[in-house]
Amino acid sequence: MKKILALDLGERRIGLAISDALHMLAHPLKTIEWHGIKSLLIDLAEIIENNDVDRVVVGLPYTMKGGFSKKTQQVSDIAAELRENLAVPVIEIDERLTTKMAEQALRNVGKQASRQRHKIDQIAATFILQSYLDRNEP
Repeated sequence: MKKILALDLGERRIGLAISDALHMLAHPLKTIEWHGIKSLLIDLAEIIENNDVDRVVVGLPYTMKGGFSKKTQQVSDIAAELRENLAVPVIEIDERLTTKMAEQALRNVGKQASRQRHKIDQIAATFILQSYLDRNEP
């Protein structure tokens, strides 16, 4: 089976996570800097090809009440651009609290979250992807 890629889209960085081939486990992949949609499309096309990815999951930052905010709309617009330009399906899922969960995970292993922003983005993407994997059949 092919792998699944997940994105945690931030204002300055994008955390990436990738599944195993069996779609059971999510693993942090890397963090890339935000330099605009064109740069993101190039980076993602390369990652998709090099890692045998068949779909991309994008975390949407809904409000705590489940509604759309300005940030939710921005991420949804980026996901629409990805959907139009990538050769694989792009799926949006709820990512509420994944960044907080990532920060807590780092604190649990004795790391200062404020000094690990690039790791937080990857870990948040991993939580997004694992949530997707847990809810979907391979």
